[in-house]
Amino acid sequence: MASSTPSNLVDRRALLASAVILLISALAWWWQVEQAALMAAMGDMQMPPTRWWSREGALTLLMWVVMMQAMMLPAALPVFLLYQRCLQRDPLRVLKLLLFCAAYAVLWSLFAVLMTLLQMLGEWLGWLEPMTLRLPLWLGASVLLVAGAYQLTQAKATCLAHCQSPLHFLQHHVRAGLSGAWGLGLHHGLYCIGCCWALMLVLLVVGAMSLWGMAGLALMVLAEKWLPLGPRWRLFSGVSLMLCAAGLAVWTLR
Repeated sequence: MASSTPSNLVDRRALLASAVILLISALAWWWQVEQAALMAAMGDMQMPPTRWWSREGALTLLMWVVMMQAMMLPAALPVFLLYQRCLQRDPLRVLKLLLFCAAYAVLWSLFAVLMTLLQMLGEWLGWLEPMTLRLPLWLGASVLLVAGAYQLTQAKATCLAHCQSPLHFLQHHVRAGLSGAWGLGLHHGLYCIGCCWALMLVLLVVGAMSLWGMAGLALMVLAEKWLPLGPRWRLFSGVSLMLCAAGLAVWTLR
């Protein structure tokens, strides 16, 4: 019987890691589809404001946490696999990879807490309808303008370059021990949030309960991180978002 070569072992580990991450993402998407179907079944029924200090508030927070994982875990898969390759000879490679991925997921869960607080504020001000979680057109135009302008900034360019080419980051920031793996995951997660935070706010423009809007933004994030689109992509996406903002502003004045 032929023995397994090191490359085969690495491939199997990479496949296993990919399968686990994609399974978690698939479960998160399935849960979002179920929630959207539940909302659709209610039709035009008016929902009362969210009762935040109850089970309903906890479920709303869970919705945002699951949504962030569904959208961002697939986009980070190349980085997870690259880090897994860097740990080939490390006896603690499995635990370190888990800590790296967990730290990344924790940061996006904290971002989900921020989105929950924004929803709470929006409902309190009467700007967000609990059923669709969509901002009024005039405020949606402002959010699109901010998101489009951020696409053109140096901060976006720096964070996106890190997400597209993380090898340099891993080579220069890897630290020994389990705490080093955790810290590295947090460090990468901060870059990722720096890259995508403005796009996540667009969920409140298209409606956070809109599967089409969520899927469109997820595909946009994937395209940014996975494809060699170059700086012209940021210009195109930024201008497109600002044109949409202008269109919404004009629509509100009709």
